[in-house]
Amino acid sequence: MIDIVTDSEITATSSDVEIPSEGIVVRDEIELIDSVIAKHRRFLDEYQSEFLASDSQVSTLRELSDEEKRARDKINEHVAGLKERRQLLYHQAKQCRIEMFDLININRDMQKDEQEMARLQKEVEMLDWKLQTTVMGIRKEREIVEKIKKLSLRIEEINDGRPTGGTDQEIKRLSARIKEMMEEADECHKELVSIADQSQEHHGSFIEYAEQLRGARGRHIWLQNRIKSHKTAVDYWEGKQREMAAGGDNSD
Repeated sequence: MIDIVTDSEITATSSDVEIPSEGIVVRDEIELIDSVIAKHRRFLDEYQSEFLASDSQVSTLRELSDEEKRARDKINEHVAGLKERRQLLYHQAKQCRIEMFDLININRDMQKDEQEMARLQKEVEMLDWKLQTTVMGIRKEREIVEKIKKLSLRIEEINDGRPTGGTDQEIKRLSARIKEMMEEADECHKELVSIADQSQEHHGSFIEYAEQLRGARGRHIWLQNRIKSHKTAVDYWEGKQREMAAGGDNSD
């Protein structure tokens, strides 16, 4: 079996090689096979050298991408915990507020602020319900919390102007507890705001590295396939060499 050497890359299989017709100038069959093997080895050296650099690039990009993803996911887990804690505080504050309103409304009379008190309580209850049942952004949520605080402050002012009753101490205790819970919820909110940008930055870096990795992987896989193809060709033609060498030994 012999092959005609061209300047282009040779991907050789057994079907690629034909015995030349008479009149075509060819070298000795052994030399021709040596030439084919040499060409495949040259491509192997070239592709393997590039593959090593590509493999290092792919590994680095994969590591960077995974690192950004881990950082993003860790922040997001913390965000989820903060949101859960904040919602629990909102719920607990709401329950305390309901209990406080019940105490405020005991022995309700027709004093001049009574209608305003009823309106304020109704508005707070509506905002409480919206806060716990509506999906909203951090800014919108903050607006609602601030409204609840202002309304609650006005309720306290009205209640402080009422005649002292037996429930006053409990009302003050509940009011103080509500403030504590809302302040803690505020701290959760502030931390959420401070780390939200960090999560987005890590996500952006993760996407960037993932895109670079996708591009590098395309060439990386192509090089793997070419290396495999040329190794197969070298093995094939070296096998032919051994067959010819064995045939030559037998003829002796």
